[in-house]
Amino acid sequence: MRGDPLTRRVRHWSRWQRGRAEWTWRHEAHVDFVGQARAAWLCSWQRSGSTWVAEVLCASRGTRLIYEPANLPGRLFDGESAARTELPSIPGAELEAVERALRGRVRGHWVDQLCSSHVVRRRLVKDVRGVGLLGLVAARQPDVPIVMLVRHPLAIASSAVALGWTDQPDAPVADQLLAEVRRWSSAHAGALADAASDRALVVAYEHAVHDPAATFERILAHLRAHHRTWNSVRPDPVRLEAPSATSFRRTGSRSASEWIGSFDGIDPGVVADATALVVEAGLGGLYGDVPDVLVEPDRLRSALHAR
Repeated sequence: MRGDPLTRRVRHWSRWQRGRAEWTWRHEAHVDFVGQARAAWLCSWQRSGSTWVAEVLCASRGTRLIYEPANLPGRLFDGESAARTELPSIPGAELEAVERALRGRVRGHWVDQLCSSHVVRRRLVKDVRGVGLLGLVAARQPDVPIVMLVRHPLAIASSAVALGWTDQPDAPVADQLLAEVRRWSSAHAGALADAASDRALVVAYEHAVHDPAATFERILAHLRAHHRTWNSVRPDPVRLEAPSATSFRRTGSRSASEWIGSFDGIDPGVVADATALVVEAGLGGLYGDVPDVLVEPDRLRSALHAR
């Protein structure tokens, strides 16, 4: 009968079940028995562009994208809770989650939300809470290629503050920005000081925006050097131009300067203080008082060693 409450509930339940089945088929119905040698780890900070980079790399058939397994132990499924939880830096549940993901031993709504491959030939594990684990993963998983994506910390802070993803959302904006830059600088300085991290390929988000073809070819060359399964992967031109699944900006094409952003709306004093924090951490060779990276791609590693 039209308008009958029971009929309506059954119809809604059936629609929900169909949607759930479709989602499961699209994202979780995959066969993943490949060894860890075919895995790679993409490590970054929140709001660094890693989802975009991961989606470009995983657009090729057979590439499984495992999304942020280090968030699983703390059930950190939104930006606010993740921003207010201390980053892991010692062996524990988060490190175990990353290593299980590299072996393909995780499955579920969170980690598979961006997966679209049914028969897995290779896997990319992407984390935004793994910077403090960089040295540990590099030392414990020598056969796994690692890509560390960096972005200007003040640009990251601006995005986080705008979204309310900080640990002191009621503080003045200037204080929130500088607190985020301080956290970024300290975590990255510590991670990059670990000798084991030297084998990670460091890539700047700004380089990927300015010259995506060359930057992604550099990333793929690093992955191919570890396993031939990456030989067949090519960046998808459509994905290169598209915002990521976690982009909160407008859709459509944008210039490189729009992707990178500017400091025009930030008090010059805050920009100066943020720059001082980056320099104090020994990373002034990478970033300064402009939103772009200060060195060419082939000089990133030498700039880090100049700390």
